[in-house]
Amino acid sequence: MKKLIAVLLSVIFVFSAVSVGACAISENQTYYISYDLSDDSIRVVPEPGYSRYVFPGEDFKFTIEVAEGYSDTFILAQVNFEDLEPDENGVYTIPEVNEDTTLYVFLSVEEEQSNMFASLIVFVHDILEWFKNFFESLFGAFN
Repeated sequence: MKKLIAVLLSVIFVFSAVSVGACAISENQTYYISYDLSDDSIRVVPEPGYSRYVFPGEDFKFTIEVAEGYSDTFILAQVNFEDLEPDENGVYTIPEVNEDTTLYVFLSVEEEQSNMFASLIVFVHDILEWFKNFFESLFGAFN
């Protein structure tokens, strides 16, 4: 009889430990926000009090910083192919996170094209200026 009681108590103890462990795991479940950044000049900064580990149903708030020389007006942030827009303070929000999520951030094509075009114009201008000065000095010597 003592063995039967001991076995029953052991089963109850093991069952309750597993139940408590399962509850603790589900209560501490978090989802991870990963970053897919298209450029090394981009940095995602979680807002104070926020982490890349998010409890189910909670928001994730962050800002985006760009390296010096880049414009933050051409940044595009997306989650699940949906664009995220910053609030008036530049803070982005991923609302109600309920799964591991990837945040995609990249500089838009317009920024890259406008920078390349502007650099090309400056380059061509500098070359033409060099030729102008060269020919002026060359033909000025003959006058």
